[in-house]
Order: sequence, then structure tokens, then C-alpha cells
Amino acid sequence: MPAITSPTRPPAARPLLPPGSRIAVVGPSGIHEPARLQAGMDLVASWGLLPVPGPHLGARHRYTAGTREQRLEDLRWALSSDQVDGAWFARGGYGTVHLLAEALPALRDDRPILGFSDATALFCGLAGTGRGTPVHGPVLHSLADLVDADSQQALRRLLLEGAWPELPGQHLLGPRQGVHAPLVGGNLCVLASLCGTPWAPRAEGAILVLEDIGEPPYKIDRLFTQLVLSGALEGVVGVALGSFTGCAAPEAAGWSLEQVLAELLEPLGVPVVAGLPVGHGPQNRPWKHGGLYRLDEGGLTAVEVEHA
Repeated sequence: MPAITSPTRPPAARPLLPPGSRIAVVGPSGIHEPARLQAGMDLVASWGLLPVPGPHLGARHRYTAGTREQRLEDLRWALSSDQVDGAWFARGGYGTVHLLAEALPALRDDRPILGFSDATALFCGLAGTGRGTPVHGPVLHSLADLVDADSQQALRRLLLEGAWPELPGQHLLGPRQGVHAPLVGGNLCVLASLCGTPWAPRAEGAILVLEDIGEPPYKIDRLFTQLVLSGALEGVVGVALGSFTGCAAPEAAGWSLEQVLAELLEPLGVPVVAGLPVGHGPQNRPWKHGGLYRLDEGGLTAVEVEHA
């Protein structure tokens, strides 16, 4: 699919979740800290939205927020219930991939689904289906005490006013001309883990966003190489790098993670920008998975996100 090169036009301003909207809070992934999750829900409530905890939200099973059956029941409810208007991941971690085969068919409308990190698996599963409005943004667990005020306000304005924020960055390598294309991607580790599954990522004709946390540079290399060798990046038209929190090279290495990334990305021959306010750090502005964006030397700008 070729890159879209139509003139930039501002996306329609339509609130994703007007005041009074009910939002299902679910934990398909890792275990949350109750106080941190409550702080996030309280912040969202102060915006005039109504968080509705899933039936098994407090459950625990080993390293996930409940058994597979409990998490599946809650996610299917969040995606299908007429009693809620959207869904929000309590936190990331691991476990969403367990649920995709049975949860994805439950979604039959365009309700917003908010999250990132492990939510990348759900967003990949929804790609190309025309269902849901996947919003890559903060999970509730970290919204109140980690995410900075700028990202909080960007998210509030998006939900209540329909204002998709700009995602500024800096040119890292490749051509400098701008490209228009759908925006896909998310957490690098999750994307690589989906290779070889029915929900494997596909970046053909798209701009790919990547971010990660806690992976040393050699593992970043391994994960990215897996994407390349799987064919997931064939036809990609641009790359936008968010934060790579806790992924720096050892202090005495004499080389940097940025150099590793540049060496990995250069063979793609596409424009690459870095430093986007997206990822596991304090800066985590929202963007639509599958929305149409413009990538240029200054970062990413939403062009059309309503029906991209």
C-alpha cells in the first residue's frame, strides 16, 4: 500500500468520550497497585467521566490480573456491553495475547479503547477490522503519578474535545521529505512477540511507532531484527521512535542506544524521527492506532483519525 500524499487537513474535532461517558476499567494484563489505579480513576472522574471497574478487576493469578477466564470475561464485557461507552486498560505487563482469539469478535462498534504497552497486542488484533477506536496512551495505573501534566491534559482534551495532540520529534536519519500514512506499532517487545501469530504486525504502507522499557540494547537489536526477518516491516514508509526507558547502553560502552537504533533502521531507507513524547516515561501523549498522520522532520501530526 503506497504512502498517502494528499494535502494535510485538520482532523474533525469530535469528543471521543463526552462528559458522563462510562468507561470500563479492565485488567487483561499485569497486576495493578490498587492505590495507583484508584488515583488514575479519580483523575478521570474529575474530568467528568465515569470509570466502571470490571467484575474481576482486583483478581490475581501468578503474574496476571486474574485467571485467563476472569480476564477474558472482563475484556469481552468491556468490548461489548451496552452499559459502557469505552474501555481502558488498568495497566500493562503481559497477558492480553491469551485473550485475543475469543475477545476480538466481541467488539462490534467503534468505542474507544485506551492503553499502551501490552495493549499493543489488542491494537494489532484490531488492525484492518474497522472496529474500535484504539488510542495508544497512558494506562490508568500510571496516569496520576507518572504521566506528566502535559500528557494528562493532552489526553483530557482528546477525550472531551476531540483534539488529537501533535507528537514532536527530531529527524534521526533517512529522507527528509514528509509522508502521510496510517500510524501503527507500539511496544517493540509486544510487536516482536506477535510475529508468527494470526495477529502479527504489518507495517506495509504505514508509519511505524516504536517504544520500549527495560530492554538492554542487544535485546532491542534482537526484537527489531525479529520484526525485519518476519517480514513485518516490508513496505514501511516511515518510523517514529518514542522513549526507550531503561534501555541505555552500559556507561562504559563507548556507544549509545541511539547508534544501535540508527544502524538497525538505516537499511529501511525511510524517514526516521526520534524523541517522540510516547512510551513508558512521564511523556506519553495519545495517538490513534490506524489513524492517518503526517511524519516530517518535526515529528507526527494527525491528519485524519476519524475513519482512517
